[in-house]
Amino acid sequence: MPQPLPGGYSISIEDKIISISEQRAAAVSTLNSLSPALLERARSISAEHAKLSKDIANEYDSTVARKLGELSSTAKALEHWEIAQNSLSELEQLLRDPTTDQELRILATEEVQSTSQSLGQLANQLRASLIPTHPFANLPCLLEIRPGVGGSEAALFAADLMRMYQAFCKRHSLRCSMLKLDESPTKGASDIGVQEVVLEIEDAGAYNMLRSEAGVHRVQRVPATETSGRTHTSVVSVLILPRFPTNDAEELGENSFDDPSSDYYVDPKDVRSEIMRSSGAGGQHVNTTDSAVRLTHIPTNIVVSMQEQRSQQKNRARAWQILRGKIADARREAREEEKAKLRLSVLGGGKNPGRSDKIRTYNWSQQRVTDHRSGITLNQLDNILEGGDSLDEVMESVKAWFRERDVKALIADEEAMAAKHASKPK
Repeated sequence: MPQPLPGGYSISIEDKIISISEQRAAAVSTLNSLSPALLERARSISAEHAKLSKDIANEYDSTVARKLGELSSTAKALEHWEIAQNSLSELEQLLRDPTTDQELRILATEEVQSTSQSLGQLANQLRASLIPTHPFANLPCLLEIRPGVGGSEAALFAADLMRMYQAFCKRHSLRCSMLKLDESPTKGASDIGVQEVVLEIEDAGAYNMLRSEAGVHRVQRVPATETSGRTHTSVVSVLILPRFPTNDAEELGENSFDDPSSDYYVDPKDVRSEIMRSSGAGGQHVNTTDSAVRLTHIPTNIVVSMQEQRSQQKNRARAWQILRGKIADARREAREEEKAKLRLSVLGGGKNPGRSDKIRTYNWSQQRVTDHRSGITLNQLDNILEGGDSLDEVMESVKAWFRERDVKALIADEEAMAAKHASKPK
């Protein structure tokens, strides 16, 4: 018996079953978006989680317990996803059964719609759980700002970004301190520019919060030093580094500073240390004591100098923190580039944006900020430069872009490995 609808129209049970088939097709599309490679990885992790659960039930081990905690989110996400998938299959079978009465069919129809929607959400949760946690995610960080192309205007914009991040940290109650500041006087401008600044954000997890800011920031505006009113384009480089402790006594989540296989390891024999007198403005101790320290990592030619403290020992400790962070970050980036080359050679596709790529544009005349990774554009320039909630919105959009990119990379890695194994002679 067709059911009456507004306007005199009616829909039969058969029509509803057709609608169910369409919804089921949409659900299948959702299932297919969870690639076989990801599904296989999730089931492998779930199997390992089950095995470790049995092991720890017999004998407690802190290492096993920590590993169990790392795997639990994927195991639970897969369990919920499979329950929803099985529920959808049972509902479909119920609708296909000719002996199912009409009232039950209507209830099943409604249930299919809600289950299909939840299945998509569960698939997203499962994908997110498979993304490896960044090795520096839980660490404090160092935020380095350097002007690039643009001369005095770039130095002025570097100072703008420094104040933006200081305001952001203050609003989020993050402990932010000035580790290093080299100012750059600019002709024709009332403000002082910045040649280099390093901020230390001491809170755990600061690296993960701010890592979206690493890259080249571009500004388009009429400089204070411009007399003819022309718009100039300048760039500033922002680098987010993990902030390590001065020794390995603190928990890093990986190997200590003494393990040559660790990203944190730096062979002291590879570092040239120089002592010099401090220079520039800074008080009575400047140019009177040999307190400034310059470290050069010979294999990579990474140079770090520090003169902010009166004590040579404190300057050396700070310089080692920055040097170790830069070397570890460079090693991680090199490894990611190697992975990207493997994906490119096996599967094709473009490269991920690196630290030398333009990530964001600040346009003064349009009061516009555009992030070139997530694609977000906001006409809230003042609020963003004040470290306000619009900056949060931009950063969250980039984090969502990170997650999407990481899922694609994860699928590509799994498929690359599968292709590599398949190409081996049996």
